[in-house]
Amino acid sequence: METDKFRITISLREGMTDIPANAILETANQNEELGDGKLISMKMGRWMEVECEAEFDIFNLCEKLLVNNVTEEYKVERIED
Repeated sequence: METDKFRITISLREGMTDIPANAILETANQNEELGDGKLISMKMGRWMEVECEAEFDIFNLCEKLLVNNVTEEYKVERIED
């Protein structure tokens, strides 16, 4: 059986407020050892690696289960061994 491996990266769409990332950015910029006002922006997300049969529709999995298409965007990258 032939298989493929993918890395799926999920993050908030542009224009969506990333409350946790903004809180970290603000806290870091208020600390001279961590950011000292030098951090410009921060965006958080999540990623996962999926191994599947070669003919599996990874995009269907993303669209229907893994990603909230209203607030999130995703990128699928094939992982080469």
